[in-house]
Amino acid sequence: MERAIEPAVLVEAIQCRKAAGCDVVSHWIVDEVPVTLYFNGEQMITLMCAGFHLDELAVGFFIAEGWIKNRDRVQGIEVDTERGIVNVRYDGPGGSKDKFWLKRAITSGCAKGSVLCEVLDELLENSIRSSLKLAAEGVWKFMNELNNLSSSSKRTHGVHNCLLASPSEVIYYRYDVGRHNALDMLVGRAFLDGLSLDDKLVVTTGRLTSEVVIKAAQVGIPILISRHAVTKLAVELASSLGITIIGYTRADRFTIYSEPSRIIK
Repeated sequence: MERAIEPAVLVEAIQCRKAAGCDVVSHWIVDEVPVTLYFNGEQMITLMCAGFHLDELAVGFFIAEGWIKNRDRVQGIEVDTERGIVNVRYDGPGGSKDKFWLKRAITSGCAKGSVLCEVLDELLENSIRSSLKLAAEGVWKFMNELNNLSSSSKRTHGVHNCLLASPSEVIYYRYDVGRHNALDMLVGRAFLDGLSLDDKLVVTTGRLTSEVVIKAAQVGIPILISRHAVTKLAVELASSLGITIIGYTRADRFTIYSEPSRIIK
């Protein structure tokens, strides 16, 4: 499995305790930088992220927006880390910039949490019919692997972790300050590698919201597993789109909200 870069930063801070007063300590925090995405040279949006795997982030983001659909049409990805710019060159129209900003549906309250109305309409006409099955033990296994992967998460408690797996092994792991960014990175990496996602699953530390479900549906991911909560709209969409979503995954339990037949008990 390819490991993600871990850009935690060690800083000096003051830690105060009720019984012991305040002391100067060294403390790990996660980095956060603005990155502006361009599509065929046209500025589209600025995301706040950890500042790494920017090619994957940009491609995954535009896939989720429905602008990139054909891997062979991606002509290049130009990353300027110094200026915080990524330009994706694509052979074909991406979409209307006006629609990109104005025709939004289903937001989760995050800065970049949104999808196009047209994308949702198209997805509802083509629900996922993956035959992927996962043993119940696999749910706990992959959540445990996710919890053990990120040194930055353990140091800072300030990032969302996300992994892509087959039923037998972890394939990619990514993390970022935003749960959407981490998922976009996984999608972008798989797309660039030509990896099919209809027999894969995603495990995340972030909430399963409507947008996360739609991102998964865009690329055919049939199973989503989270350590935390799911939203009502996420459950409704997952049921309509044929996606299995699992929340509140703990050491001794988890809750299946849709398409339970994919989990072998």
